[in-house]
This record gives sequence, structure tokens and C-alpha cells, in this order.
Amino acid sequence: MAFLILAILCSTAISVFLRMSNNKEHSLYGKLVCNYVTCSLCALLFSRVFRWNETTLVLGSVNGLLLVMSLYLMQLSMKLNGIALTGLYGRLGVCVPLLFSVFLFHEIPTWLQLIGMALSFLSIALFFYQTKINFKLGLTLLVFMIVSGLIDTMSKIYQFYGEPSLASQYFFLSFFMAAILSFILMMVKKQRIAKNEILYGFLIGVPNYLSSYFLLISLNELPSIIVYPMYSMLTIMTISLCGYFFFKEKINKEMMMTFVLIMISIGLLNI
Repeated sequence: MAFLILAILCSTAISVFLRMSNNKEHSLYGKLVCNYVTCSLCALLFSRVFRWNETTLVLGSVNGLLLVMSLYLMQLSMKLNGIALTGLYGRLGVCVPLLFSVFLFHEIPTWLQLIGMALSFLSIALFFYQTKINFKLGLTLLVFMIVSGLIDTMSKIYQFYGEPSLASQYFFLSFFMAAILSFILMMVKKQRIAKNEILYGFLIGVPNYLSSYFLLISLNELPSIIVYPMYSMLTIMTISLCGYFFFKEKINKEMMMTFVLIMISIGLLNI
């Protein structure tokens, strides 16, 4: 249970430090570079052996692309929608691996999971209707949710096709590829790395890696039926509390209704 709590705290820290860094960095992509270089170094420190095969290389590279997209969309969404709503939709991405499980791995969802998926789509539609959210804000939330879900899906794909003993190398290749892509984008945008990028890149990078590491240990110690619902719901709660107390983000009735529906749907999806 201790590692699960650490995973939740690290996941919350990523969102908090991203929110703190808004409007403080000179280069968004420079911050991403520093973040993923930190993640790569952490992965190397935790690797006992260093080798990979073709499957690990390909899946790690694809995951690296998704990681860059996810962190970029997370920061953009925090500026537009706030930390609480962004964290909520990020965890709702659990719908994506469930759909892949049905169509790719031919797994049959339970009735409770189907109800949870229906509730999640209902909550999205209800929130957009009640708040009359504009197209840009809504699209950012939806794309971030899908990309977050695809990252979770890649973990399942690697679990199915990859070699378990090379999991650390898979993480390293994912973060290293993300660092390379971020560096290319930084050069294209003609941005530079300054002190703030190094500071926040390090502050985001350490919990970014450790959240995955602690979650993996938690899954080895506890049943996934306990780990995933607790991880999703408690992360949402801690992020929302941080948004309310530290960043003075208001939670109106529409958002509260959406929170309740999505919390129920996430619980059902993880059963």
C-alpha cells in the first residue's frame, strides 16, 4: 500500500509542478527536454541490465511520441481548463485501453464496465452542454484524454507482446525518444533552455518516472482491481484539492456533477 500512495503523490506532483511552471518558462519544449532527460537518467539508474530487442525499441519509440503529446496537451489544458478538470479527464482515458482490449485482445468487458463507459461519455456530453464550453477547450480535453488512454494502452500492448525482463529498458527508450523529439521541436521553434526549464524539468521529471515505477511495484504487491480504482480516484481527489487550495481554482455545480459522474464511471471501468 505504501508504494501505491507514493505513486499517487508522484502523479499529483507532476500536475502541480506543471501548473506552477505555467508562464514561468522561456521554452516549453526546453522544459520537456529537461523533463525527459531526467526521466531517462532515472530509468538508467533503476536498470540492472541494459539491452533491448526490436519489439522493445519499436513500442518504446511509439510510447515516446505519445508522452511528448500528453505532457504538451496537459500543460495546454491546464492553462485553458485548470488543473482539476485536466487531471479528471486524464484519468478518464482508462476508456481507451478498455476499447483496445475488446477489439485488439478480444477481451469481453463486464456489464459494470459497459455501464461505466456509458456514464463517462454521458458525463462528457453533460459537462459540455451545461457549461457551454467552447470548441478549443473541449477539443483539448478530449484529445488529452485519448492520448493519456493510449499511453496506458501501450503498457498493455507491451505486456502482451514485449519481454517483461526488459520493462526498465522499455521505459528508458520511451523517455529517451521523448527527449529527442522534444529537442527537435525546441530547435524548430528556435527556443533555448534557461534556468527555469532545468529546474522545472527536473521537478517534473523525477515524479514522472517514479509514478510509473511505484505503480508497477504496487501491481506486483496488490490486485489490479484494487490498484487502478484507488490510483485513479485518489489522484483526481488530490489534484482537485491542490487546484482548490493552492491555485484558487473554483469548482462550480456543473464541474461537481461531472466529478461525481466520472468518479463513478472510473470506479466501474476498473472493476
